[in-house]
Amino acid sequence: MTYPIMANFPLSMAKGLHKSSTYNTVVQKVAAGRGNASVGLMPFPTWAFEYDLDAIQGNESYISSVVAGFMGLFMACGGQNGLFLFNDPQDNYVPLTTSTMVDVTSGSITPLSAIANGTSTVFQLARNIGGIAGALDIIQSINGNINIYVNGTITSSCTLSQSGLITFSAAPPSGATLSWCGAFYFACRFDSDTIDATRTFTSNNGVDLWDMSSIKFASEFVYDSTAVVAGAVTVTPVVAPPVATIGSITSTSTFGVIEVNNMVV
Repeated sequence: MTYPIMANFPLSMAKGLHKSSTYNTVVQKVAAGRGNASVGLMPFPTWAFEYDLDAIQGNESYISSVVAGFMGLFMACGGQNGLFLFNDPQDNYVPLTTSTMVDVTSGSITPLSAIANGTSTVFQLARNIGGIAGALDIIQSINGNINIYVNGTITSSCTLSQSGLITFSAAPPSGATLSWCGAFYFACRFDSDTIDATRTFTSNNGVDLWDMSSIKFASEFVYDSTAVVAGAVTVTPVVAPPVATIGSITSTSTFGVIEVNNMVV
């Protein structure tokens, strides 16, 4: 399924981008009061985001303005009803050094393992956070092409599905390390059916100035899809997208607003 993509809007530097990993855990205090009983319902996290858009210019009828772009995305999603793809400007690429995959083959003898068992052929793209065992983040929405490696050797003998599933034409050998690299999106849903938007000023040329506060949304897991993304797995080396340098001016909008790292100053 195709989702609309959120543009790299100029985030407010005063507030920045709030981002946190989210789990779902049931905790029950034991009767004796010694310790707690708990069960995690989500082995992998989703991500919660929040930011402001301050002093953005344009209006609903100015199709190329930030205001129209954001309102159009919100309306295309029907508020909370639909998903969209978010490109975190500072976190949108998985290098080989942090990449991994988890075994999701039906009936696998090693479910969710990051090491091949010689029989499994279907694996979910993932990454490790912080180099800590068990700190895995599932990657489903790929942006562009990816490279797949088996024991450090690049291969194209596999396919990529729309939900980040890798299906090998033949099972990787037992004990093989599976890795990959490529850019990705977060598949997200808005937290509300309304946006706190205020038109604060209209200049003499008729261009409006807006503030949009507490824009909240969260990533979620999409349904597994076997629909193959044609040509997505390539042996041509994938290059990481450029990452903005902290504090450098990366762009100046056509409306006269200065942006640093996609944030208004």
